[in-house]
Amino acid sequence: MDQLSPNSSNGQVETAGWRSLSPATYRGSTIVYPDYESFLKRGEGGRKAFTYGLAGTPTSRLLQARLTEMEEAVDTFLVPSGLLAITVSMLALLKPGDTVLIPETVYGPVRRFASETLAVMRINAQYYDPRSTNNIAFDDPKLRLVWVESPGSITMELQDIADISRRARARGILVGCDNSWASPYLCKPIALGADIVVEAVSKTLSGHSDLLMGSISVASEAIADPIHRTIRSLGIGVSPDDCFLALRGLETAELRIKHAGQSGLQLARHLCDTKRFPLIEAVLHPGLSNDANHALWTSQFTGSNGVFSLALAKENGEAHGRRYQRLKTFSLGASWGGTHSLLAPSVIVDGRCAGKYDGKRFLRLSIGLEPVSVLLSDLDAFFSEADG
Repeated sequence: MDQLSPNSSNGQVETAGWRSLSPATYRGSTIVYPDYESFLKRGEGGRKAFTYGLAGTPTSRLLQARLTEMEEAVDTFLVPSGLLAITVSMLALLKPGDTVLIPETVYGPVRRFASETLAVMRINAQYYDPRSTNNIAFDDPKLRLVWVESPGSITMELQDIADISRRARARGILVGCDNSWASPYLCKPIALGADIVVEAVSKTLSGHSDLLMGSISVASEAIADPIHRTIRSLGIGVSPDDCFLALRGLETAELRIKHAGQSGLQLARHLCDTKRFPLIEAVLHPGLSNDANHALWTSQFTGSNGVFSLALAKENGEAHGRRYQRLKTFSLGASWGGTHSLLAPSVIVDGRCAGKYDGKRFLRLSIGLEPVSVLLSDLDAFFSEADG
């Protein structure tokens, strides 16, 4: 049998008449062209052109389009993680001598990026208390970007996205928002005035704990261009298979978020009984009517995610560790937003909120899709004082 040549049309399948409810997964690195002239003009289509697999495939472009619509943005870019969505945004928009303001409650690795990378680039990262955003110094002539993470990692403080954006815009300062907790189903930062919104697609949007991805959605072409150039210069791309999984996750995201949010709020209310749960000093959930952030949450969010935290009283480390052996449904895991419920213990050591939480033990809960009764039973056993 004769060997097929690389340019043979054998094996090509006619797709006319084929329609599926699932998006196609286009894998490939090389884009081929019908003629010499088309090849020479391959870059003239701007960032939407198909030039090489790293620059995007029809599968990734479909995910970008859907996220752009959901975020009410001008465009969306995909990167391999939520952290990279944040760091790329900062690298693209900041230059030596600039200042970026970051909330004290920011996702921990962002602090590491600021101290290990931005500092080397002579970009000044300063931290603000998310409880008192009225004190943000917008009059700093070197201030280029204010970062927001609302609610903040672990301690759950909200920032007033609309107020920060209004005050920043008056001075030509950009606002970026990590919206991973809420997702565009519960909050739309661009509609509130933010210039950039990033999502950890790895979490709630994909929803099955089986991929890593981040998204950067922008409010204007002026911001889209430097972000696109930075992504292209760094050679960043995402897997079309991961894009397919993310697209599939979006099909059920709204239902999952609603279920987890309702279950989480029910569990949070249950755990507020301090007499029954003396180890719990505070339940940190903006959906609780007595939470300090509740009014702001009501005005800027349309619902709740299933992620919240507990501030715990001091307890012997060995005794505390034994509690995790009682779990039957919750798993220990440093992530959230999936179908399975997780617990993530942590101790705050970063001096946030003027040292209010230094050395404090917290427990973050990520509520999945299990029956609430099963989760209640697991938490009741976990917090039981059976060990004396």
